[in-house]
Amino acid sequence: MLSDTHGALSPLTRILQEVDQNTLIMHSGDFLYHGPRNPLPEGYDPKGLATLLAKFSGRIVGVRGNCDSEIDLELVGLENAASALTLLINDLGIFISHGHMKHEVPFERGIVISGHTHISLLRKDNGIIFMNPGSLSLPKDQTGGSYGTIDFKKGIISLRNGNGFELKTLAL
Repeated sequence: MLSDTHGALSPLTRILQEVDQNTLIMHSGDFLYHGPRNPLPEGYDPKGLATLLAKFSGRIVGVRGNCDSEIDLELVGLENAASALTLLINDLGIFISHGHMKHEVPFERGIVISGHTHISLLRKDNGIIFMNPGSLSLPKDQTGGSYGTIDFKKGIISLRNGNGFELKTLAL
């Protein structure tokens, strides 16, 4: 799970090189543009990031963030991305939004993934797991950059820093 990459190629390169052919990449928005309120992130290369993400076509799902345009998302293969998306994987509901708009969560048990704040979060409340993977490129917390993973075989969801170190894990 990724969010708020804002065009930074270098923080994602190592992580995406480790992704195998069966991995689904989920992105909760703000793919390529850094936005007028953010500085240019280290490794800013939106065209390079778009090229890298396009290699995962068919294995990447995502939603439109407040800094995303249709033409930018076309480069990634997500030109029709909505502001929210619901998936069902192994009978588990997964709701993805960027977090800058209000949405109703369509289930009472599952995972809610959002971004926007650039602050990582992983907590469980009344049967719903809330995950904000934070931002690898422009973190606004003490992680130095973060992302999330879900291992359906092991039944765990994890928050990791940019070096892959596990920050927090919860059972699904």
